[in-house]
Amino acid sequence: MKKLLAILLFLAAFASASEVYFDSKFTLWKDATILIWTLDGNSPVSTNEFCLSLRRNNTGIGEPKCRELGEWERDTIATRYGTWLSNNLEKGLPPVYLRARHPGMAAKIQALEDNIVLFLAPQGKFIQVAIFNETTQEPQAAGIVKANSDKVALGDDIAATFFDKRTKRRLTKEERLKMQTEPDDLYKEVPNLRIWAGVGVGFSQAHFPLTPDNWTSSHTRSRVRNYRVTKDSVSLWNFIDDADPFLSLYAGLTWHGFIGIEFLYRYSNRHMKLDKADTVYKELDHWDFGQHDIGLNALLSMTYPITPWLDITPLFFLGFQYTFYVEDIELKKGVKNPSRAYKYRIKFEDLYKGALVGVGGQFVFKKHYGVDLRAGISSRGRDIYEAPSPDAGAAATTIGKSTIDCFISLGFEYHWTL
Repeated sequence: MKKLLAILLFLAAFASASEVYFDSKFTLWKDATILIWTLDGNSPVSTNEFCLSLRRNNTGIGEPKCRELGEWERDTIATRYGTWLSNNLEKGLPPVYLRARHPGMAAKIQALEDNIVLFLAPQGKFIQVAIFNETTQEPQAAGIVKANSDKVALGDDIAATFFDKRTKRRLTKEERLKMQTEPDDLYKEVPNLRIWAGVGVGFSQAHFPLTPDNWTSSHTRSRVRNYRVTKDSVSLWNFIDDADPFLSLYAGLTWHGFIGIEFLYRYSNRHMKLDKADTVYKELDHWDFGQHDIGLNALLSMTYPITPWLDITPLFFLGFQYTFYVEDIELKKGVKNPSRAYKYRIKFEDLYKGALVGVGGQFVFKKHYGVDLRAGISSRGRDIYEAPSPDAGAAATTIGKSTIDCFISLGFEYHWTL
């Protein structure tokens, strides 16, 4: 039991030997060039073996190149900064406190381009580690690893602790220059054209949240008798279900991150609101209407880059839509002669027109994968093809003259930028 406890204590001590003080998620380039910087020119790791350690611990790093940074080891300014860094590198110290303030040292770091400097300083039983690149004047990551006379094992420990991350393609000279001129994501150039396509699900209902029930109860509680009789025919919700889920397909684009357009298609299946007490429906198996909405929205938006991997775009949309209803009705098996009411049942117009208005937001991850949340109000109205004649007889019943509902939707998108 004592031996087992000793082994566990040894493993715990070994596991805690390596410690990362901070890591700013620095960019690790594929086929990276690692410059090993020490204060006395006596590197605790072998340059060739360290490259092999990188490849063993990170299969995506490609063919790294490692060499000692002799030009810094022979430079007085770099040596003085490295000594100061080793004396002040402590756990819990903010990285900004370790910034290189001498103009000469700052210039050396800025000239690294996409090379990575690995600073190693022996400190008793540990090796201090700090990593620099061209983006800032302070270390991008720092910590300690347990000292080891076996240079291969020490290289594996450093590689596993600080270089076990996804790699990126190395930048061209033009890309590096552009990155230097755009220090803040909020000031990056806005793409001329952003395009997206998506699929979504949503829910619509006639009753608006936080409003009195009696505003819409006449529609929501209405029931159809004798295939056509209802209290009020002004709204389509007196005939068909007013609260149903829908499926949507859409595609859109914005210019300069500000104004855009979007095409959309929505489908929902609406059941007829039948009065179950009416015996005429004993012959009926089902009676539904497929609701097809085709529309166009104008968008006003503004994109905010929250992090390098997340952009949030609040938006306002205003548009119009055309709605078509496709009837799906069927009698029960064995009913050969339907009732007279069935033959003269209510008919909807061929086309209804309406408007859309609402707000929402797009959450785009990694510049391509988006989640869209929206809420709004939509309307549908009877299209009047010709003015009524004063010589005409009594007007026929108006079906769906004014139909309004609210909706909320969730969409999943893919984005392109030009």
